[in-house]
Amino acid sequence: MNTVNTGPSIKSYKKLNLWFNFDKSNVLQIYSGKVDIGQHISSTLALICSQITGVNYNQIEIIKLDTDISPDEGITASSLSVAVSGTAIKAASFTLRKEFYNYAINNYNILEDNILFENGVIKDKLSNKSVTYWDFATTNEFKELEISDNLIDSELTEYINKNTQSIEIKTIHDIVTGHYKYVHDMNFPNMLHARIVRPPNYHSKFVKINESFIQILNQNNVKLFIKGSFIALLSIEEFLVVKYLDIIKKQIIWKDVKDLSNENIFISLSNNQKNSLLVKAGGEAHQEKIPNIKDFNDSKTFSLSSEYKKSYLMHAPIGPSAACAFFEENLTVFSHSQALFALKKSLSTYFDIDKDRVTLKHVPGSGCYGHNGADDVAFEAAVLSKEFPKNHILLKWTREDEHCWEPYGSASINKIKGVIDSQGKIIYWSNEAYADTYLSRPSESELFNFISFKFLTNDFAEKKSTPKTSAHMGIHRNLDPLYDFQETRLVKNLVHNLPLRTSALRTLGAFANVTATECFINELASLKNIDPFEIRINHLNDDRAIDVLQMLQSDMNKKTKEIDFHRGIGFARYKNSAAYCAVGVELKINDDLEIKLNNAWITVDAGEIAFEGGIKAQVEGGFIQAASWALYEEVRFDTKEIISKDWDTYKIIGFDNIPDINTNIIDQKGLPYLGVGEAVAGPTGAAISNALHEALGERIKTMPFTKENITKELLN
Repeated sequence: MNTVNTGPSIKSYKKLNLWFNFDKSNVLQIYSGKVDIGQHISSTLALICSQITGVNYNQIEIIKLDTDISPDEGITASSLSVAVSGTAIKAASFTLRKEFYNYAINNYNILEDNILFENGVIKDKLSNKSVTYWDFATTNEFKELEISDNLIDSELTEYINKNTQSIEIKTIHDIVTGHYKYVHDMNFPNMLHARIVRPPNYHSKFVKINESFIQILNQNNVKLFIKGSFIALLSIEEFLVVKYLDIIKKQIIWKDVKDLSNENIFISLSNNQKNSLLVKAGGEAHQEKIPNIKDFNDSKTFSLSSEYKKSYLMHAPIGPSAACAFFEENLTVFSHSQALFALKKSLSTYFDIDKDRVTLKHVPGSGCYGHNGADDVAFEAAVLSKEFPKNHILLKWTREDEHCWEPYGSASINKIKGVIDSQGKIIYWSNEAYADTYLSRPSESELFNFISFKFLTNDFAEKKSTPKTSAHMGIHRNLDPLYDFQETRLVKNLVHNLPLRTSALRTLGAFANVTATECFINELASLKNIDPFEIRINHLNDDRAIDVLQMLQSDMNKKTKEIDFHRGIGFARYKNSAAYCAVGVELKINDDLEIKLNNAWITVDAGEIAFEGGIKAQVEGGFIQAASWALYEEVRFDTKEIISKDWDTYKIIGFDNIPDINTNIIDQKGLPYLGVGEAVAGPTGAAISNALHEALGERIKTMPFTKENITKELLN
């Protein structure tokens, strides 16, 4: 008898009534610990529940995360929302329906063969007696029900309905009609609007402000708050804080404790102090002696070395971060953060109040895709609410705040050596990844990871990050390739004293690692004139991985390549445990070195399909984002400040360079859900790079592939 594990969330929240609420007539409400941050997870979770409970999708609501009532399912990150919360809700839905049937049979004397079931209602086709989920939810029997750690596979499969509903993404109607309410739109009586007065850079200490200007602020009912080097303006009138924010910057003197940087970032990545850890098969990092790179002098083998570089990347959400906070006896914060439970603990520690007195409520904001400014702005709003109690404080970051103060995705280098034998087998593979941390979220013990903490305390001492060692964490995510290479040497280098603030950006280190791996495997293939698909398939013993690649090859072969267009491919299994994804790209490059994307093919295996439209939207959106990273995006800075302050100075992909995208999803019925949101990024970067190599005949090894970077490498 095969069983299905119900996942980590059920172990902590076994009671069925912790997942469902039936207080609204004819509406089934679901509690989830995951939030919508642009991926519309609510639609997928509602559809999973609908398929099993039989309640119409339109009658299912996902209750927005509230730390007082929602299950703590960790951070909404790492492509785990469906794998964790989807699996839990699947188990809860199955338990609900099974126990509801048992209740109806045992308490209403209905024979199973006489049951008519529709939309959460059981009727006896002989007596016409009926009972609903909503009736069942009022019973003591329901309130005591627990979800098992394991479900019987055959029973679960029997309960899953073939879902032919044509669904509309939850909230999409309100979004497109302008009725949707974001945290930026919140409004309360006597609410104070706030803005932070930012210094020139991370290392600027407040010295003084023009005293006469303070009088002007007082006369206009604009409040000025200064603590350490943390400065804020507040007013009932939002117009006034916007107006005086520009003016006040000329009234303050700052002292630079140090400069940002005096050298090229890639020189710093190679030369700065670092922690080096050995990454072993399975993806864990170990504090062990790093073996030397091997030399091969056998005439039957071919050796190659290469170095790939990636610039700093922004989250760059279209709408800047915002938060609203209120403090009286308790603290309530409205936030679009993806880490509300962690934020609750951090705020409790900072204010030295019991966790039960801190509530975080999720309110939609701009898409997050990692640790952007949402946590920082929530912390800053909370600080101000404590200083101005009994007033709701609505704090919005400006565009410049978002571009200059969010934590970036680290610049990185991959230094690779490979050896291929005369039979086309890769017998040695060394990959060293160099980057700053991808994991600097605030925590109870690391409050200094809030950007304003150092300004509040005037503590500008450098804090060294600690290397993370769990499988596929941070810098070494997807450093361990899925391929069966004979011998591997994998090294994670956490580099210190780099100039810019970094943390989790979508895929963490996987975008750079997969791109580098997939480009270098092409370089080795070219030494032996092996087809790119063939060399990958020959080094895989995972049938699902092979199927994904073969389907991509078949799809690409259906379309004849046009003259002057060039193709490349990339493949990976995200974290070697989530979705499998293969990407093909066709592009053209003109005489001015502008790259035009023409066609793209995506094949993905994300386990059992919960919501096909959601998977397609995720991988196609992820492709566009990764294409933007590969072709355009780069944080620029000098010794004094971030230069990429707006959309003119931080280029992103435009609608004029979105290719025709053909997406195929392999349905693995009965198999676990696999996280899909981040799976496409690395293969996309690699596919574009490999196509560019075919176009130029030269390998461009620094992203983004701008005219400037291409020219530099072609001339070297």
